[in-house]
Amino acid sequence: MMITVHLRQGFENWKQIFDNDAARAEFCDESKTMVGKVDDKTALIALFGVDLAKMKARLSSPQFAEAVKDYVVKHDIYGLEEVSLG
Repeated sequence: MMITVHLRQGFENWKQIFDNDAARAEFCDESKTMVGKVDDKTALIALFGVDLAKMKARLSSPQFAEAVKDYVVKHDIYGLEEVSLG
């Protein structure tokens, strides 16, 4: 999964919230999670080993909405798959 996060506040403020979200490990392989700053109002997240049903439940929960409302405008979520060239 690749997620573009459109931020209300600066990247560093959002990143603190992201880093403290232990619930993410319930739906992905947290050891492979990558986060990058595009600019001060945009972040990219790469998630691996994602359980889509659990991720959808988490991202659509009122608790998640409340936790990110001051930090996130919206998430654009994209599914990717590995391509073998061999």
